[in-house]
Amino acid sequence: MDGCWVLLMGSVVVDVKVRGPRGEVVVKALVNTGFYGDLLTRPDVVEGTGIEFRYERWRVLPNGRRIKVRYGLGEIWLFDVVTGGDIEVWERLRLPEGVDVLLGVTALEKLGYRVNLRTEELEKVELYLLHL
Repeated sequence: MDGCWVLLMGSVVVDVKVRGPRGEVVVKALVNTGFYGDLLTRPDVVEGTGIEFRYERWRVLPNGRRIKVRYGLGEIWLFDVVTGGDIEVWERLRLPEGVDVLLGVTALEKLGYRVNLRTEELEKVELYLLHL
């Protein structure tokens, strides 16, 4: 398998801004609640943002194969909400046409959004403190 294709039925695609120390880019993000991470893309998509991909981690593909991805820290903006997150890059990532990145469940949670399965849209949720 050369790369990994990500195709989902009933997908939610949103505009997301990724910002680094030297710039920003607005991308089309496929919301993937099966991706336990913040954001995954190819390096060329976030080129020019100044994000340094100096860290590495292992990821497991749907077919069970393990790959090593690089990541760096950046800002992720969804609508008017921002969070810091891991921007992961993998050269061989293949996404549907018109999609630039995967937006994962950890970023959604930090930003205070969830997918409404009935409407296939994102909805804002309250962020609670569990202990005072």
